Amino acid sequence: MVLLEEAGKKDTKNADIAIATGDAYRKLYDGSSAVKAYQEAIDADPRNAYAYYMMGKIYQTQNNVEVFTDYYNKAIAADPDFAPVYYPLYYYYYFRDVNKALEYLQSYIARSDDTIEHDYMLTDLYYVSKKYQEAIQTASRILSKKEGEIKPRLYKLMAYSYEGLEEYNNAEKWMKDYFAKEADSNYVSKDFELMAKIAVKNNASTDAAIWYEKAFQMEKDSIVKLGYVKKITALYKEQKNYAQQATWTAQQYKLNPAFNNVDLFNWGVAYYNAKDYTMADSVFGIYASKYPDQTFGFYWRARCNAAIDTAMETGIAIPHYEDMIEVAVKDTANANNKKWLIQAYGYIAAYRVNTEKKYDDALALYDKILELDPANDDAEKYKEILEKMKASQPDSLK
Repeated sequence: MVLLEEAGKKDTKNADIAIATGDAYRKLYDGSSAVKAYQEAIDADPRNAYAYYMMGKIYQTQNNVEVFTDYYNKAIAADPDFAPVYYPLYYYYYFRDVNKALEYLQSYIARSDDTIEHDYMLTDLYYVSKKYQEAIQTASRILSKKEGEIKPRLYKLMAYSYEGLEEYNNAEKWMKDYFAKEADSNYVSKDFELMAKIAVKNNASTDAAIWYEKAFQMEKDSIVKLGYVKKITALYKEQKNYAQQATWTAQQYKLNPAFNNVDLFNWGVAYYNAKDYTMADSVFGIYASKYPDQTFGFYWRARCNAAIDTAMETGIAIPHYEDMIEVAVKDTANANNKKWLIQAYGYIAAYRVNTEKKYDDALALYDKILELDPANDDAEKYKEILEKMKASQPDSLK
């Protein structure tokens, strides 16, 4: 440093000495002194692209976007053929404006020695900028060169590009090549997600669910995992595989803090449709405890328990029907409440008659049905039968 400083004092208009001094200060992590030296180089030679470029690099480490992009553009204005300056601009815009990034990358490649790595970079950028045909052409060029070992991610980029073109059979072929050539440890959840999307497009919903399950198992982000779970659940529902639908809805319950009454309802119905009435009852028990002013939890608990007690021996459904009645009678104008009240009164009446032989209680329940629906033929019929049964009984049993 001492020698450079002395040389600079002797020849203040020597840009090369100033640049060498700036480079030395950068290695010492003295950005301020480096900036001063590069500015001296620019003062000595306003067309010195390297000095502008290095000033830009220093300000980029400070994330001073306005300043570093200005210096990079000054470097380009000073010497449009100075290749290094295009690369940091390409990389910066890659995450912000892919079309602008592509312009800078093409400028960088045009002014640099040709390497296969440039084709990899182009393939990647063509894909993210949705220029799928160009991505496929560039990737094919890499494959045709046969220079060294092909990076497995190239096969994946081919697959993603074909998927972007909606050529799902080609996408599947290239993904299979990728899986065959890439180490298992390098797989990511998005790989399995793509296979799931392809399977959906090919109307292979069973395969799609399996691929989404693999994506779910690999993914760490809980929000992304929840997205996979919702897709898996929907696929199993579409297949009418209610047991799997219920199992994966249980995962939603664990992952989704916004799991609401509709979600609970669908979860319980899935278990019910899978004929797992005990689990369905548990889910609707959660519903009833969280939403005690609604009839759904109580009504479906009653149905679950009725499905368990098919012979109507224990009456385990009745307490839940009674809980439902307590809520529903507050609004008998509601068509759903009216329908379920009639069903509940009818079920309890049947239990009172067939199991408990409490005919008067049953008659009172049929009267309740007729209050709600005076034209209810079943209630009229059963009430008439009961009254005849009562009339034929000995006085001691009435």
